[in-house]
Amino acid sequence: MPPSITVLPLGTASAVPSLTRNHSSLAVILPSSSTAIFDVGEGTQHRIQRFPIKLNKVEKIFITHLHGDHVFGLCPLLATLMNGAGGTADPDADPRTHDANAPPKKPRIEIYGPKGLREYIRAGLTLTYTHLGDWYVVHELHFPHDAPSDPTENCYLKEHPSGTNIPQDAQGFWRDIAAWTHPAHGNVELTISAAEIKHSVPSVGYVLTESPRPGKIPRDYAARISKHKEALQRSGHENPMKFLGLLQAWDCPEDAALELPDGTRLTRPPKARGRRITVLGDTYDPSPIVPLAEYSDVLVHEATNAYLPGLDPTTKDTETYETVEGLAKSRGHSTPEMAGRFAHAIKLGEASETGRRDGLLILNHFSSRYKDDDADGPDGAAKKIMVRIGECAMGSWMSAMGSSEGLRVICARDGVPIEVKG
Repeated sequence: MPPSITVLPLGTASAVPSLTRNHSSLAVILPSSSTAIFDVGEGTQHRIQRFPIKLNKVEKIFITHLHGDHVFGLCPLLATLMNGAGGTADPDADPRTHDANAPPKKPRIEIYGPKGLREYIRAGLTLTYTHLGDWYVVHELHFPHDAPSDPTENCYLKEHPSGTNIPQDAQGFWRDIAAWTHPAHGNVELTISAAEIKHSVPSVGYVLTESPRPGKIPRDYAARISKHKEALQRSGHENPMKFLGLLQAWDCPEDAALELPDGTRLTRPPKARGRRITVLGDTYDPSPIVPLAEYSDVLVHEATNAYLPGLDPTTKDTETYETVEGLAKSRGHSTPEMAGRFAHAIKLGEASETGRRDGLLILNHFSSRYKDDDADGPDGAAKKIMVRIGECAMGSWMSAMGSSEGLRVICARDGVPIEVKG
C-alpha cells in the first residue's frame, strides 16, 4: 500500500476565529513529505509551529481568494519560512541587500492565487520593511476580464523574475499550474489544476491529482518465481526475486516481463489510479470546477452556516432550512447540505475505472458559533452540534446517492490530521 497523503487542517474558522478554531488554512502533506499550504489566515504560522509540519518542506502556497481571513497570515509566514527580518527605510543602507542585484536563485517558495496577490505581498513586505533571506515567486491566475499585472521582480523584496500571469484555457480552467517531483525517483508525484468557484469576490478552487502509481503485484507472483528459482538462476537471473522490485519501480517499462521455464510470463500489472483531492475555499456555487473535480477521493468544502433547531441556541423561531441557506448564499457561503449535494455532483469517491465507492467529504470554515468538538467536554453541546453538522451533509449526500455505502463525512478540527490512503 502506498504511503498516505495527509490533510492537516490548520484553521477551520470562518471570518472570526475562536479559542478553538483559527482562521482558514489547510496543509496537504505528500508521501515525499513535500507540503502545500492552502490559504494563510492570521495566526497560521503559530499553527504550523504547533502541529507536525516541517518548515523546510513547505514549498508551495495556494490562495483561494483575497479576503483577509484567508491571507492576513501570508506575509508573516513568508518571513518565517525565509528568515525574514526588519530592514531599513533606505535599502541601500542595509548591508544585507548588497547582494540583491545578484542573479536570483531558484525561488524557495512558489505562491499561486487570484489577481491582486502579487501586489498584496509587495505592499505587505515593503510597508513593514521586511527583508527576506530567500526568494519567492508569485503566479497569478487571471480571469478574462483581469488587466495584466506587472510580474517584474523586485530585487529588494527577493521576488523572483519567473512570476507569470496565467490565463484560463478555452474551458475556463488553469490546468497543471504546479507539480511536485519525487526526490527519490525523479518522476512527477502530483500536479495541481484550478478553476473558478463562485463567491462574493474572485475565487478559485484547486484539484490535486496524484500520478498513476505502480500497480499491485499479483499474490501468486512470488510463489511462481520461487517454484522456478533454480532454473531461472541457471538461465542468468542471479536473484529472480528482484523482478518483483522492478515491477514496483516508477520507471518500470510497460513491456517488462519475466518468462518462466514452464512458458508462462509474469508481466507488469496495470498502473493504479492516483488519488485526487479537491480543495475549495469560500463558495456558494462551485459548479465551474466540476469537470476537474469529478471522481475525487476527497473533497474539502466549506459549511459556514447550518440550520440546527434544538441544538444551536441562536436559531430563531422564524428560521427554516431554506432561510438559512438563502442567507448563506447571499453572503457567498454554503451549508452542510450544499456540501453534500456537491459531493454527489462530482461523483466523490466513485472511481470511474473500478466502480468502487470510497469518498471522503471534509467540512471546514465554520461560523464562530460552532466551537471545536471538545470545547466543552466530550459530551458537551459543541460535540453534539458538530455531529449534527456532519449528519446534515451526509443526509443530503446520501439522499442524492440513494445509499450511504462508502460515504464518509468529517468535520475538520484544527490540528487533527486526516489520512488519505491509497
